[in-house]
This record gives sequence, C-alpha cells and structure tokens, in this order.
Amino acid sequence: MLESIASLTGSHPAGGLLYLDPGTGSFLLQILIAAGMSVVFVIGVFRKKIAAFFGRLFGKNKPDPSQAGDAPDDD
Repeated sequence: MLESIASLTGSHPAGGLLYLDPGTGSFLLQILIAAGMSVVFVIGVFRKKIAAFFGRLFGKNKPDPSQAGDAPDDD
C-alpha cells in the first residue's frame, strides 16, 4: 500500500518520470484553451457553410433546381 502511494506522489524512484511541474500543468491548460478558441473561431468563420451542409444532410435546405447545372457557355 505504501509503495502505491509513493508512486502516485512521485517520490518513488521508478515513479520519477510521472512528475509534472506547475509549468507543465499550466502549459497543458493553455493548449486546451487555445484548441477550444480555435474551434469557436473556425465555426464562426464557416458558420454559413456548416449550416448549409447540415441543412442538406437532414433535408431541410434542398438545393434550388433553377440554380442547378452549368451556366451556358459563350462559345
């Protein structure tokens, strides 16, 4: 029992690689916050395209048949 507690606290020689200093924890928190803010930014930028995709996917926003097809060429 004492060995398992010692390995959790990092004081056991074999558990020395488990140590995380406060700077590491702060860095991991910063990575998580940056990832979350990146997701919010991307969703904000591509909001209309994402909404149109899911609208087509669930059938609420069907494509307009008058706009389908190629435009006439001026040959």
